[in-house]
Amino acid sequence: MLISDGEDDQESWEEPEFFPQCLSSYFTTCIIEDFLDRKHELLLAEYILRKSQNLQTMTIECESEPLKIKRKLSQCPKVSATCQLSVFENI
Repeated sequence: MLISDGEDDQESWEEPEFFPQCLSSYFTTCIIEDFLDRKHELLLAEYILRKSQNLQTMTIECESEPLKIKRKLSQCPKVSATCQLSVFENI
C-alpha cells in the first residue's frame, strides 16, 4: 500500500499483511518504469523480490544511477533463485 501526504518525497510504503497467492506463484516478469530511487519505490521492488517465488526477471528503468540502484537491490534476499535483475537508465 502506498500512502501519500500530497508530496512525492513524503510517500511511504507499508507492506501489506497478505501477499496474493497469484503473485507469489504465477508472477514471472516485473517491469518498473520511471524509477526515481525514492525510498518507497525501493521498498516496493524489494518486497516483490522477497515474495515472488517464480519471478524470472525484474527490469527497472530509472532516471539516473542504475549501478547504485542495482547494487541496492542485489543485496535484497530473493525467494526466486533464478530471478535476473536488470537496471538501466532511461535515455
